[in-house]
Amino acid sequence: MLWAVAFLLGFLLACATSAEAHTKRKAASTAGLSIPNLSHGQLRVMATYKNAILDLANREPRPDAEARTLQNFVNLQFTYCLWGLVPGSLGNEDSPFNGCTHAYLAASKALLHRLERTSSNPSPVRDLAMRISVDMIREESALEICANGVEPFNTADIIMPEWSGVPFNPIVVLYSSIAFLVTAGLFAIYFVRRPRSVAG
Repeated sequence: MLWAVAFLLGFLLACATSAEAHTKRKAASTAGLSIPNLSHGQLRVMATYKNAILDLANREPRPDAEARTLQNFVNLQFTYCLWGLVPGSLGNEDSPFNGCTHAYLAASKALLHRLERTSSNPSPVRDLAMRISVDMIREESALEICANGVEPFNTADIIMPEWSGVPFNPIVVLYSSIAFLVTAGLFAIYFVRRPRSVAG
């Protein structure tokens, strides 16, 4: 039921947040680490390997500061993006969660590149990088660029979901409504089945 809770949370936050909370993406900061953006095809491949990259990063006994920064950015962006649970976050360019999805997947690739240069055990890192490269070559749409795939990212800038657009996105509204109905149904079943105390 985690997905239902995530959708319901996203819907409630969207209703509680004003339209001014997130507008168009601002120019990337220069205070942190710059992260190159990726095409749609590349992002789809990275979505498959993100966890494997983080697993390699977690195995590093003494990761350098840049690797730690990138890893923290991936984890933070993934959380803000409701852990990738919202349908259409990657494939739908109009999704309010498309921008933040771009951010954590692009950062995953940047983290992999950093591990290739600094890992204390480079062999599995190189093997993973090779598999990803092969998959990206096979991806027919690897060169497709969407509106959220042009500007680079920066670890100093957290990309928030466009909460103001959630109530107007049909996919998010549909799944949020389903989540609300499922949650309401579970509560109803619980209260109906709960044994009633008999007055003595």
